[in-house]
Amino acid sequence: WLGNGLGRILVNSGAFLKDIDLFDNVEFGISSKDAESMAPVTRKLLEHAFLALLDSGIDYRARNVGCFTAANTIDMLSVSEPDEYEAKGSFAGYPSMVANRISNHLDLLGPSLPVDTACSSTATAFHLAVQALLNDDCEAAVVGGCQLNHRFIDWITYSQGSLLAEDGKCKPFDSSADGFSRAEACVAVVIKPLQDALRDGDRIYGTVLGTAINSTGGNGPPGAPIAKSQREAMVAAYRRAGVRPQEVDYVELHATGTAKGDPTEANWVGADFMRDDEVIVGSVKANIGYV
Repeated sequence: WLGNGLGRILVNSGAFLKDIDLFDNVEFGISSKDAESMAPVTRKLLEHAFLALLDSGIDYRARNVGCFTAANTIDMLSVSEPDEYEAKGSFAGYPSMVANRISNHLDLLGPSLPVDTACSSTATAFHLAVQALLNDDCEAAVVGGCQLNHRFIDWITYSQGSLLAEDGKCKPFDSSADGFSRAEACVAVVIKPLQDALRDGDRIYGTVLGTAINSTGGNGPPGAPIAKSQREAMVAAYRRAGVRPQEVDYVELHATGTAKGDPTEANWVGADFMRDDEVIVGSVKANIGYV
């Protein structure tokens, strides 16, 4: 299967989470039938949402707490043989059930939305959660994102799209950048209006000043990096935050290590964030791969 031809995978490396098959369904009151049907990303998001809510210290059960999730949801049937899989009447594995399962098992009464905007899914889910708080749709929200790369056909698709680096490494901003390395991760955070968190004595790790999203429309092919659209979204976020780009000390870029995407993003960031002294930019994908 390793190679550059039709139906082959260009690389034999990636960054993977351990023990993704382990799940304590009894802890969450989930039947073995549902646990077997549930997508692995749903299980992981449920675990991490639970831990994030515990860490936050908020009273979340039977409260107006929202749940916004992003995950590459793959039903178990697509990664198993038909004679090895039996749904037994469970719909736990459907993509629409990711956020709902978390809301159900953790008794969250706020908006419950699964989000899929490809690479920007978790960022989009986070933006929607912020808007829900601003619109008073919920009093707090848990936002989670999970990427698991166990479906073989996806590796073939990425290889045929010439997106993967042959050496299995992400090299953002480097002249040798030739693609990215696929990686897995799961994360969940809890957000709440700052004044409420201060009032309730919650644990606070950071504050959100502004978010924004948009689309490239018809300015280019689907998935192509369009500097104008990227810049407009960033400018809108900074405007809402009440901060000028020139005041920022560090900028985390999307930069995946592709010959087209990195320069497109870095060039407009360099122009908009320009000031007298240097601006530090970076991309965590060089450390952990592309999630």
